[in-house]
Amino acid sequence: MKVRSLEQSNERYIRKSIMAFLEGEKDLKWVTGVLSKSARSKEAVLPILSRLQNYGDHTRFEELSRWLDSTEW
Repeated sequence: MKVRSLEQSNERYIRKSIMAFLEGEKDLKWVTGVLSKSARSKEAVLPILSRLQNYGDHTRFEELSRWLDSTEW
């Protein structure tokens, strides 16, 4: 059995949360809460988000990108 590192598990959780938002399953408030609590920094989220640029609803992608640009944590 392969055991993931804490960092790998956290990245997977962030990725799956962003995917749920982009698919319309969750709202912006939910995903921003997840990101604020689970990501160590905005810089940790940006590469994950950029890999999902062509996934799901592009309007939602832009909405999340704008939130990331406007927030500090």
